[in-house]
Amino acid sequence: MSTADTSAPLRPAAYLRRHPHSPISVEGHCEAMRRFAARLGLSAPAVFLETNVPYERQPRRPLFEALVHAVMDGSHEVVLIPGPWVFSNDERCTRLAYRVLAAAGCLSVMTLPTPLATVWRRRPITPDEDPE
Repeated sequence: MSTADTSAPLRPAAYLRRHPHSPISVEGHCEAMRRFAARLGLSAPAVFLETNVPYERQPRRPLFEALVHAVMDGSHEVVLIPGPWVFSNDERCTRLAYRVLAAAGCLSVMTLPTPLATVWRRRPITPDEDPE
């Protein structure tokens, strides 16, 4: 009788799609997802990259469907994304994508954090100014 190690973490998945206005290339997003997974103590993610999909509504996204099936098969429990825009511009469709992944067995959809430099950017106070 063999005993399989069921405590081994499953490989995360990363879902990516080209954003028409993003200054970061798809390769840059892939690298950011790899670094994000490493910071979380996870292995490098399996990348599901939608190519040639216009940003407008698209009736089928074959790689999203493949991701859902991989989650259902138990291959992935964690999905990493650069932002909710990868699912849709429409908030209702984005929420639906999260629900579909959760129903398939995804434990967590994690969004790449915004760099602190953009979050905490403030106008510097010069020595002659009163900070109040």
